[in-house]
Amino acid sequence: EENLENHGSIAADLFDTYYRYLELVREEYRERAIEDVRHALAYDLDEIQRQGEKYMDHVMAYIDDDTVEDELTGREQGPDETFLRSVEEKLDVPEDRKDDFRQEVSNWVSRRAREGDTFSPQDNDRLRRALERKLWEDKKHNINFSALVSSGEMDDDERSAWIDALREQGYSRGGAKEVLEFAGAEVAKAEMEE
Repeated sequence: EENLENHGSIAADLFDTYYRYLELVREEYRERAIEDVRHALAYDLDEIQRQGEKYMDHVMAYIDDDTVEDELTGREQGPDETFLRSVEEKLDVPEDRKDDFRQEVSNWVSRRAREGDTFSPQDNDRLRRALERKLWEDKKHNINFSALVSSGEMDDDERSAWIDALREQGYSRGGAKEVLEFAGAEVAKAEMEE
């Protein structure tokens, strides 16, 4: 990038175009790195299943104007709107479209049931993504992102587990370390700005 303007085969009137391309690639890399690290650090299939079932219980209660049993007290209560919105906001579902989204997910579950399939949030890409992002939001405050950047500050077993999770996504060992440090720095920077 620093030598772009000194490159003999690139016309001066194309510099701005090339700089825009570089910026697009940089932003795409940033988003992909953070998404992959988010998946590696926060991905918990059992928790996603539990949260997905809770989400569907509350959606069905909302649609049917019914109640759900409180997990802690065992008492019947109305659907937890705060929980429902916390999932939907991860997909940028606006308040005025929540009913449509809930009906869409409900229809999907009903269709699967008619076909003899069981409910799994893993099978609905939008719901899975929303639950992964919510799980990430819930967990990220317990992760020391500064330590991701300074490998000497982190437990080697934990770091190895995260690198292994990234390798399962197709990264090489070196690439996994690099993306972990890059995304860790980006998230730490964003956390400080909040």
